[in-house]
Amino acid sequence: METDELIEIDFTSKMEIKINNTSPVELTGLTLALLNVGHLYEKFIEGESVEEEGVSTELYIKEVRSGSIIVELVSNALPVIPLLWDGGGLTEWVKYAKNTTDWLSGKIKSPQREQTKNELKSWGSVVGPVAKDSGSQMNITVSDNGKVINQFFIDSTQANAIQNGVTRELEKLDEPDTSLHKNKVMYWYQAKFDTDSMTGDRAIIESISKKPVKVMFDNDAIKNSMLKPHDEFDRPWQELAYIVDVRVETVRDVPKIYTVVRYHEDETFDPKL
Repeated sequence: METDELIEIDFTSKMEIKINNTSPVELTGLTLALLNVGHLYEKFIEGESVEEEGVSTELYIKEVRSGSIIVELVSNALPVIPLLWDGGGLTEWVKYAKNTTDWLSGKIKSPQREQTKNELKSWGSVVGPVAKDSGSQMNITVSDNGKVINQFFIDSTQANAIQNGVTRELEKLDEPDTSLHKNKVMYWYQAKFDTDSMTGDRAIIESISKKPVKVMFDNDAIKNSMLKPHDEFDRPWQELAYIVDVRVETVRDVPKIYTVVRYHEDETFDPKL
């Protein structure tokens, strides 16, 4: 008969989330806040460890106390997370959480680590109950055997600033950054033989990115001249190297589209020579 795997909890180290509310807190908002704390903690631990370590990423509710809204969270003790950091996973996460919320609220210029769209949305949900209640405050404290190791506070004003920061950063992620790169070596990864097609063309410019990127053209004449046979070479056109000026559209510094604005036809060469 199979038995469930034994879960060993580290009760010596705990994280307390306390919301001093002045108005009733919606159950949905509180639930989302706690769920997203768990999600962000999981992503942080996974991002700071390697798969071979098999570090547990679960948080567990130890106690919900009356007064304001007070929730005590503990983590799985196996494998031993403190091996990664002197203060343990909960302490490191609180440092990371303070850094991120300070960045989103405009207190500091850059975060400890980059945030994905889902992580940004999660931070907005974490502070949601406090943002909706002017005069309220969220206190996050990590203690070890009753001794406070790390803590920070978010009041309603900062919570609203954090949510505004989330909106601002999400807009940035969706906004392409365009810049012009001149005299770059480009070779084809995939090309459409239909000169009227604007889809399916992909090329590599190693000085910008080692990965193939979608290619577009400033006008049809450029595309026609690049896809025509080059009689002076023994290789077909799709195996040649081209010198081009390109606009590079990136999202969060990752190239998404190359737009060829000029083709230096006389500089075309055989990359194998």
